[in-house]
Amino acid sequence: MNKRANNKFFLPIVGFLSGIANGLLGAGGGIIIVYGLNHALGEELEDKRDVFANALCVMLPVSAVSCILYAIKGNLVVSGIGLYAIPAILGGIVGGILLARIKPKALKRIFAALVIYSGIILIIR
Repeated sequence: MNKRANNKFFLPIVGFLSGIANGLLGAGGGIIIVYGLNHALGEELEDKRDVFANALCVMLPVSAVSCILYAIKGNLVVSGIGLYAIPAILGGIVGGILLARIKPKALKRIFAALVIYSGIILIIR
């Protein structure tokens, strides 16, 4: 672990911030987790794809809790959920399969391009 990420508070803070982002925005926590894990463990990992896989595993329960809270507050539109939830689950399966086949360097570039594109779209709309 590098020096900045070596303290025992770094990853818990990253986790807390990712939870806030996910609960507040409905997304974005995974981006924080990927950055934090890559920063903290990047040099130690044999396969950089482990960062993305770990981010997915962390974000599943966080997203589930956020979803439940949205539903309790009445902010969840249930009527059309099947139109995008089922294809999203299928896409997640395909993405999980592709994760093992895509080189880590290409995966980082795809991730960066998606973050940049999303940021630009959010700014101009």
